[in-house]
Amino acid sequence: MAVGSCGSISIDMIKGFHIELTNICTLKCPGCARTQFIEQFPRNWTNHSIDIDVLLNFLDIDLDGIGITFCGVYGDPIYHPAFLKIVKQFKQRGAAIRIVTNGSYKTKKWWESLVNLLDSNDRIRFSVDGLPENFTTYRVNADWKTIEVGMNVAAQSQCYTTWAYIPFSYNENDIDTARELCNSIGINEFVITHSERFDQSTEHLIPTNIESQQYAIQQNWKLTQTVDSINPKCSTQEEHYISADGFYVPCCYLADYRFYYKTQFGKNKKQYNISGTTFSKLIADKHTANFYQTLNQQPGCQFNCGSNFG
Repeated sequence: MAVGSCGSISIDMIKGFHIELTNICTLKCPGCARTQFIEQFPRNWTNHSIDIDVLLNFLDIDLDGIGITFCGVYGDPIYHPAFLKIVKQFKQRGAAIRIVTNGSYKTKKWWESLVNLLDSNDRIRFSVDGLPENFTTYRVNADWKTIEVGMNVAAQSQCYTTWAYIPFSYNENDIDTARELCNSIGINEFVITHSERFDQSTEHLIPTNIESQQYAIQQNWKLTQTVDSINPKCSTQEEHYISADGFYVPCCYLADYRFYYKTQFGKNKKQYNISGTTFSKLIADKHTANFYQTLNQQPGCQFNCGSNFG
């Protein structure tokens, strides 16, 4: 088996972080790890929002020019109660901000406050899968009226804006109409993001012509537990992940509960608590280095970063 590996990591290789500021979300998307976890283990769910002082102390490296992605595995970053304060502090340290959100339920005043903190190096990505009349088929509980408010404000700002659209069975024929709506609002870019994460709860949403090659790879992995090789996304050094409850994982894919507790980061969770260490110390730790040297042996890496088979 060919192996893609990050090997050892040095501070000067770091390009970015993926930070899940909160696991709070107003939506109940059926394919989301949050929705599925709560349905299976409702008594085990706890809302968390990261402590900004602990986070900034953990990030003991120069953040000037470093990409900071605020995106959820379980939540939507804009629902952190101190989101605007957090953005301001990261901008003061020179970071380039990328916000990934559905964008529901914030006011025009709130959006104006946000974009006033951002500049041309920053990005806002709105995840809206369909047209106003049907996108809640997947984005359950989302609100088009307030999303449109956010899009309009963001489109008039300095930051770069994107509308990200996942094709499903209910919206695959609406792409051109959605693109026209995107252009009329003034969003900079309309992107199609093909999903591979279809299971029993979402198989009815699979589009007619599913174009995700990774979907086929993952279906094969479920049957064989093998892949020909892996192409690790963590090799970009842009995705070092910090969870809403304050724990480090090499990437967001492994933070999904279906894989997390099978990794050393879930099994030895306390060791990766950001309140008890700094990023410089953690990344130099021999146990962390061992993970990067054994990616091909990790089920989560095989499933999420597996390459072509057969």
